[in-house]
Amino acid sequence: MREHGQRASGGNASSLVEAPVTARACRDVAAFARKEKLFRRTQKILVAVSGGPDSVACLLLLLRLRQQFGFEVVVAHFDHRLREGSAADLEFVRSLSAQLEVKCLTGEGDAGALAAERGMGIEEAARRMRYQFLAFVAGKEGADCIATGHTADDQAETVLQRVLRGTGVRGLRGMLPASEVPGAPSQRLVRPLLVLRRADTELLCAEAGIQPRNDPTNLDLSIGRNRVRHEALGVLRAINPSIDRALVGLAESAREIFAPVARAALATQPLERGPDGSIFTLEVMAALPTEAVTLVIEREAAFHGLVAEVNRTRMRNLVSVFARGTGEVMFGPIAVEASTGLLRIGPAAVESSPAGPVVLNVPGVTLADGWRIEALTSEPASRPGASMATVDLGALKGPLRVRPLSPGDRVPHHGALRNAFDVLLAERVPRWKRQQVLAVSDSTGILALLGGPPALCGSAPPDTALYIVATRTAPLQPAQVTRSQ
Repeated sequence: MREHGQRASGGNASSLVEAPVTARACRDVAAFARKEKLFRRTQKILVAVSGGPDSVACLLLLLRLRQQFGFEVVVAHFDHRLREGSAADLEFVRSLSAQLEVKCLTGEGDAGALAAERGMGIEEAARRMRYQFLAFVAGKEGADCIATGHTADDQAETVLQRVLRGTGVRGLRGMLPASEVPGAPSQRLVRPLLVLRRADTELLCAEAGIQPRNDPTNLDLSIGRNRVRHEALGVLRAINPSIDRALVGLAESAREIFAPVARAALATQPLERGPDGSIFTLEVMAALPTEAVTLVIEREAAFHGLVAEVNRTRMRNLVSVFARGTGEVMFGPIAVEASTGLLRIGPAAVESSPAGPVVLNVPGVTLADGWRIEALTSEPASRPGASMATVDLGALKGPLRVRPLSPGDRVPHHGALRNAFDVLLAERVPRWKRQQVLAVSDSTGILALLGGPPALCGSAPPDTALYIVATRTAPLQPAQVTRSQ
């Protein structure tokens, strides 16, 4: 990343924005920003400037409005190296920032290489790299939000593109005035120019005497968005000249309708968040509208550093899981599974380790396959994240071992030996916890369970009690075995 804070002589923000179109645009953007609370508690804005008319106009308008709203402006530009002229765009933004006496930070990366490496489209790779850079710069600069130059034309194109792909009400909202930064949910993205047309931004630049850069890839019809812009909308305008306004109005209506759904999702918080994922009451989640469930899944996936891959088929399958009260649906790397009245949203389920029986040092510490297992003769204090079982040292027969449960294991329960997994299910231990339970055994069989319910954790007289404490020392690994329901 490079910083450019030159102070050059020449025009300044106030002298650049006195023309009629710019004055009207300032009023419209200011009113929109107040209505949407875009600049509330905002002291510094990072403006993403590509060099095109929309982003340049966004920079000019925010410079004009900074005194009115009391914020500072910083510029950021990212070069994706997708075409030969991209380096000239970077230099243009540096020069413009110097002319306007604004600090400019630039970065560059090879979007094509990332696309090849990750097996994704070039547009998606470029978008991901760009927002990652912007989020980094915003954090470094202490910016309260990142501003982009998306216009009402971009909004119309977005809504139509989503309709063509088959979206729901949520997708019909288009781009929101304020949202999280993709891939960086702690950062805030604002779009103050959604009330302007693309023609307005071109006039703004012309009034300021600035010739913005033109990206020739905007004419490439192999890109889906360009086909919507240059072909689909052209056909629709011949039928309805006001189609752009209609699509923007549709987005506003969908946003209004969707607001209660978003509030319901925000109000639905997990009982706990931990290594297993985010745990919810199944009844509460099943009662939410499907769109709200989608929001919750995406929010919790982001919390765990993952991106949920949501589609209609997966959501229909999840509704079936809700009805059955048990089962699992994978949303890419995120599992959503129901068991014993609970719902887990988190990484793929895990298997217990160690992989086989481990003979314990008694008393002492045993390290095995990502576990630290202590055998103590005095009762330890409670430890977050640790599992504990108690056995009678005086009654042990042979070596004391710890191992994962097997399907045929039987455990003492209410005076009889019963199938271990049946007992765990009866004790309302959810599936993801059952798979992590460890058995403590001697030559006679299972004496107690680590990670099981209190009734199966064992007991012993205080003078002969041996306390087994197990703590993970390595991350949980994805399960490789078939799990019981």
